[in-house]
Amino acid sequence: MYWLSKCLHQIRRMNRRTLIFLAALGPGIITMIADNDAGGISTYAQTGAKTGFKLLWVLIILLPMAYYVQEMTVRLGAVTKRGHAEAIFDGFGKFWGCFSIFDLAVINWLTLVTEYIGMTQAMSLFNIPPWITFFGVTFLMLGIVVSGRYWTFEKLTLFFCLFNLVYVPAAIWAMRTGNVKEGWSAVGRGFCRLDFNFGMSGVALLTLIMANIGTTITP
Repeated sequence: MYWLSKCLHQIRRMNRRTLIFLAALGPGIITMIADNDAGGISTYAQTGAKTGFKLLWVLIILLPMAYYVQEMTVRLGAVTKRGHAEAIFDGFGKFWGCFSIFDLAVINWLTLVTEYIGMTQAMSLFNIPPWITFFGVTFLMLGIVVSGRYWTFEKLTLFFCLFNLVYVPAAIWAMRTGNVKEGWSAVGRGFCRLDFNFGMSGVALLTLIMANIGTTITP
């Protein structure tokens, strides 16, 4: 009976720890997957169209950058107990605090514009008029914000995050039906070989790399 009781206790303890871990993990998953938006997808698609698989090696650099940027901001909030704007106001003064809020508002507005463009273009594939998509998404987001139920919103968002798994079969399908003669070996060489022969100017290449860096660390 002692060992049975101890096993049940350990199981309940593990369940509690798992729930706490998942509660902390949920916002992190949403933050990282939030970058798979219309702007990010269009940037990656443009990169593939211009360079093929030759620029995949940049992802090896971008993956730790995305991790460290997000981990750094989490530490900032956990240690200071302040949000982004509050920390800037306290550390750098009123001018830079107001500048950060203005900058954040402008960037979020521009990002929202790209999101609407992406959603209207996606729904147009199903012959749904853009104005229906615009008002439908707007009323949906307004209802979520007005309801004020964060946990409900988080669960819905995590559910929609699962749709990102569609990229896996989409990539397999594209490789099978596309015009890539070398197949997955070309992908492997793209990760391992530094190739700058893209047939474009240095400024255009640098702009493309900076766009990929920006859309990766945006979260």
